[in-house]
Amino acid sequence: MSPGLVRSLRIRSHRKPGVLGLLTTALGDVGASIGEITTVRIGHNSTLRDFQLLLDDEEHLAAVMDAVASLEGSTVVEVVDAADAIHRGGKIRTASRVAFSGHKDLSAAHQPGVKQVVQRIGEDPTLADLYTAVPRTVAVVTDGSGVTGLNKVIPAAALPVVETKCALLARLAGLCGLPLSLDVHNEDKMVEALVGLSPSYAGILIESVASPRGQRVANRLAERLKIPVFHEGADGPAIVVLAAIINAARKVDRDFADVQVGQIGLGTAGGAIARLVMRHQGRPVLGEDFHPAAVSRHLAYGGKHATIEEIMERCDVIVMNTGHPGLVPASLVREGQVVLALGEPRPELEPFDATLAGAAFAADGKAISTASAFPGVMLGALAVRARGIDDAMKIAAAVAMVEAADAGDLVPIPLQPELHGKVACAVARAAVAQGNAGVDVDEALLTPAVFESVIADQRQLPLRG
Repeated sequence: MSPGLVRSLRIRSHRKPGVLGLLTTALGDVGASIGEITTVRIGHNSTLRDFQLLLDDEEHLAAVMDAVASLEGSTVVEVVDAADAIHRGGKIRTASRVAFSGHKDLSAAHQPGVKQVVQRIGEDPTLADLYTAVPRTVAVVTDGSGVTGLNKVIPAAALPVVETKCALLARLAGLCGLPLSLDVHNEDKMVEALVGLSPSYAGILIESVASPRGQRVANRLAERLKIPVFHEGADGPAIVVLAAIINAARKVDRDFADVQVGQIGLGTAGGAIARLVMRHQGRPVLGEDFHPAAVSRHLAYGGKHATIEEIMERCDVIVMNTGHPGLVPASLVREGQVVLALGEPRPELEPFDATLAGAAFAADGKAISTASAFPGVMLGALAVRARGIDDAMKIAAAVAMVEAADAGDLVPIPLQPELHGKVACAVARAAVAQGNAGVDVDEALLTPAVFESVIADQRQLPLRG
């Protein structure tokens, strides 16, 4: 399966009514997913526009080029590789919080001033929370074994993935991301390496580690270190899809507590989604997977097994995470169902086809991003020094996302203002309520406004009671 291409086509076309419609139709007819359309310049006789496209591969790009060339009066002026441009030079940097405006600052921060702070922390290790960036630092970790769409790559090749997560943690949550691509070849070595590095961070985000190693590593680190550990391949989908299910049920005037949920695909993401739904709803999810071991795990967590046909027949909300495009025929859709087909880059069932077949609401993975979840979850967990990230905190994050979503969105987009402050606040409050906070907290400070100011200023949270 191709990981997909992001390309921006600059197209010059005759300036007359209907041309834009012909262009978008031609792009859609060859299967291009259109993002933003930006008007660059309007001239006397022509219009120059940029079309952001998500494509399958280079062959798909060639088909798009041919489709535009076949239109009278439209010409591709330039093809821009947006992904190449945004990754060049890396996406993160270290910035000083100290001005170093003169010798006084330098001597206080460097020699001889640093010695007294080192001695204080040596005598009382908890002072590292006061004098270092550790409380705001998240280790973003991979070994390159499970990069989406590519599977196993060398550790250096996975660095752009962890850099992106670090950049989003900084931009959206005011946190410091520590990118770590480890050249290790088994689970034990990964765990030991991260335990050895643990004085340098307060939380961990596991990214692009092959299943089932990723989940086992996350579980072992959480148990040994007693800090927040977020497994992006499992926790991210579980939180955002739970939010999507709750919101989709509302959109069709159904009570989430009463709907029957079905999960097609019980791998790392699908299994985590089903477990969190069951934890919040308190009723079994009907599940199916091609791998018997995945079904067995689902049953062990309280789920029920059903075939695809049975799930489509009996469930009100169906979530699909299989990676097999076109797996489910539209003929199986029942009137009034909610269908979330999340396979990438192509869904198991196209939302348009599901809607035509009678679905009350349908969406694909492009409407849902895990970047809406992990920044706020990590900020909230680190703010109260949580001893882990439990189901109550994940559910709180999902509910906060539902409340923050704009009317037209299934879940909030990652760049939506105020989203991550609200998620962080909900997660922190859930941790305190569960007795999972590692410090005494002044709960009066657990408000979205306080978290938003922390994100804006990238400073420590003054939460201790």
